[in-house]
Amino acid sequence: MLRLLKRHLIACAFGLLAACGGGGGGGSTGGGGGGAGGGGGPPTVAPTQAEAARLLTQATFGPTESTIQAVVSAGSIDRWITSQISAPVATTSHLAHVDAVIAAAGSAGDNEFYQTWWRQAISGNDQLRQRVAFALSQIFVISLNDDVIDARGGASYYDMLSRNALGNYRTLLKDVTLHPMMGRYLTYLGNQKEDAAGTRTPDENYAREVMQLMTIGLVELNADGTPRLNGTDPIPTYTSADIAGLAKVFTGISWYHPTPTNSTFFGGSADPNRTVNPMIFYPNYHSTSEKVFLGTTIPANATANVDGDINIAL
Repeated sequence: MLRLLKRHLIACAFGLLAACGGGGGGGSTGGGGGGAGGGGGPPTVAPTQAEAARLLTQATFGPTESTIQAVVSAGSIDRWITSQISAPVATTSHLAHVDAVIAAAGSAGDNEFYQTWWRQAISGNDQLRQRVAFALSQIFVISLNDDVIDARGGASYYDMLSRNALGNYRTLLKDVTLHPMMGRYLTYLGNQKEDAAGTRTPDENYAREVMQLMTIGLVELNADGTPRLNGTDPIPTYTSADIAGLAKVFTGISWYHPTPTNSTFFGGSADPNRTVNPMIFYPNYHSTSEKVFLGTTIPANATANVDGDINIAL
């Protein structure tokens, strides 16, 4: 994920991608040997102030005179990106801020999350992380406008995106999958296996969205991003059968509790940190039947293995 991010930002800064924003023309393609044409490395000469400002418009929440100078002084865009990757995460997490408000005032609402978000987004030293986390929040969507998302849970969720913003996409995807706010928002928290009578089937909401919005999209693509066609029709990436098979994977996942029971699976005996701690596995409610999706088959098993099935699926 980091390699692709670097390439994209460098290309944007030097005007090599017309779709990066700010128009496609007029950007300097200077920057020394190793430009885009010969397959060499990224430019190694210091960027101009205009190139630095273009980069910061894409990779942060906006350029300032000091941040433009920091990019120029780094000697290359690649070095600036590397320095941002190693920049420490904000010392006060969004959850810590919300908890401090609760400790002082007795409660916290959405505004308390917005306050800490604005503070970190505008003034945080880890600007690349902040901007990527925001981009991820537009893909892995939850909403504070939904009553099932509280301020602590929302703050914890955004902290999770920030921690994973410059890391591994697979790790990010699993952390998103196990966060209770995503579980509530896409309704698979407390998702149960199918019953023998065929009157209950697993909730398919997350199975659909994790393919459509978070990973493979709706249609197959060529290397240039255009849809692959079967005649004149785009080729879909998945079918309703894939959704049904994948939905079985996301069963037997529910609220955190230090001593889980059938009652805690359904929300009883609520732990005070259940909206911020990762969801846990409840094998009794996980489907052990065969799961077939996207060319993958998880065989039927007499013993439920929630974590193992999730690892295969993701």
